Amino acid sequence: MKMRKSVVCAGIAIVGAAALLTAYMLQGCTEEPLSNSPGDHVPIARESVEKTLMADDAAKREAQLLRQHRTEEQTSAVRLERKSLILGGIAYGAGDAEVRASYGTPQETTSQKSMRYAGKDVVACRYEDGLLVETVDGAVRLVRVRSHNALASGKGVRVGTPVEELRRVYGEPSMIYGKDYIYFFEEDPTIGFAFSIADDHVEEMRMGDLGL
Repeated sequence: MKMRKSVVCAGIAIVGAAALLTAYMLQGCTEEPLSNSPGDHVPIARESVEKTLMADDAAKREAQLLRQHRTEEQTSAVRLERKSLILGGIAYGAGDAEVRASYGTPQETTSQKSMRYAGKDVVACRYEDGLLVETVDGAVRLVRVRSHNALASGKGVRVGTPVEELRRVYGEPSMIYGKDYIYFFEEDPTIGFAFSIADDHVEEMRMGDLGL
């Protein structure tokens, strides 16, 4: 008798579970399906539209302020005079003989043709103290210094000079590209000074044709 009651109870439990499962499945089937048909329109909450518009306005204002800031920087930037194009006592356009008179015979000399100079040879001479001088047709086109030494720009900036001192001496740069503070020559923006900055100090100086 007890076994019969147990079987009946188990049967009732199974029937009840099946009924609940069926009801759940029917409820899932009656939910409105998502439609991707062209004729259907999914309503967009007004709040979402307003948030999107506000974000767009904020982005536009930020871009406008950035353009204004860059314009102000360009306006306040200093352009170099020709007499300022000196590094290590070597002036832009100086003759190769003048460089050798000051620094002697280079430790290493290489030559490579460059389309930048209509296929002419760019002669690179490496001297002591990390000094590199490039000439084209016997005239200096680039001077580079990247070692701590006494070699300085015409305004006294050296490798190791703090960036605050650099800006005090030269003013605001014409542009900042990566880690380079670039000052353009007033007559030609492809020529000037590039001071590479690391840890808020000058780590390399280039004067002449910057390849811009």
